[in-house]
Amino acid sequence: MKPSTVLLSLPLVASVEASPFGQRNAQPNFRWTDLPPVGNGAPIQEHGTTATDTHIYLLGGISPNANASIPAIQSRDTFEAYSLEDGTWEKLPPIPEAFTHINAAAIDGKVYVLGGLTGDGADRVWRSTRDSFVYDIASHVWSDLPPMPEGQGRGSAAIGISGDIIYLAGGLDRLEIGGEQLTLDIVTAYDTKKGTWTTLPSLPAPRDHVGGAIIGNKFWVVGGRDHGQVNVRNTTWSLDLKAPEKGWKAHAEMPTARGGLAFGVTGDYIATFGGEGNPDPASNGVFNETEVYSIKEDKWFKQPAMPHPRHGTAAASVNGRIYIPGGGIVLGSGPVDTFDTFELSP
Repeated sequence: MKPSTVLLSLPLVASVEASPFGQRNAQPNFRWTDLPPVGNGAPIQEHGTTATDTHIYLLGGISPNANASIPAIQSRDTFEAYSLEDGTWEKLPPIPEAFTHINAAAIDGKVYVLGGLTGDGADRVWRSTRDSFVYDIASHVWSDLPPMPEGQGRGSAAIGISGDIIYLAGGLDRLEIGGEQLTLDIVTAYDTKKGTWTTLPSLPAPRDHVGGAIIGNKFWVVGGRDHGQVNVRNTTWSLDLKAPEKGWKAHAEMPTARGGLAFGVTGDYIATFGGEGNPDPASNGVFNETEVYSIKEDKWFKQPAMPHPRHGTAAASVNGRIYIPGGGIVLGSGPVDTFDTFELSP
């Protein structure tokens, strides 16, 4: 299938306020590009996403459900990769354990799974696990890692990578469909070379289904939810990794509070997409918002809406493009195989 491209040339904001590109009244292009469906047509949601310079990797998630209005629970052990060069998907050796809401990261030719949630559908509950694994891309082999420290197992955390270290902020300890959702505020770092964990200052408040990335020396954590799908938040926080003892700093708030959003980085800008918890009855509980934050200006800018609104996905940023695979189209569920990219250009 040949990718299609949607080109939009619209102002970032309605006023004459400076654009993220530092030009007043600028008319930048917003480019969305449709890519081959995830897994050649296999819907996926609540999965882990990570990337190298050559591939996008998808891990775990929930099983597709025939009725999109009924949340699916069964965790998956699927592992697949999209070649940025060939534009094709391939199945890889399954994860040693079925996961959903995976904390995934790729460093130095390896893909890491650091905890997540598990559930077999018997009691409509996902529970956290500390189990962790690493996949060697060259040898195509999974290996066990020591489990996450006691009390730190969780899924759906904000994830950042700096050098050999993977940072996790917040996360979800337990998710009961239609019931309790236990959100955490803990922040930890895993050194992939030493195999050791470090605890950092906790978030100012609990967050799960939250966006995260490291830009320069700062760990950014944006949006998310706090103990439930409708308890969405619009906070923007950063932690200076050179002086973590100073704690988290608050910045300009995201215009639309959202959880389950996709999150990417291009240059000095953070981009957020979609999410869950929309109170508008016509939305099926899903946001279509695309909003970009300028780190240098500490300002948010609304962008044109997503062509394919969804939640429960995770994005990966590679060479200025933000890749957004899969996701759900109704509150709590509705997996799809949609796959597209977003780019900003001056």
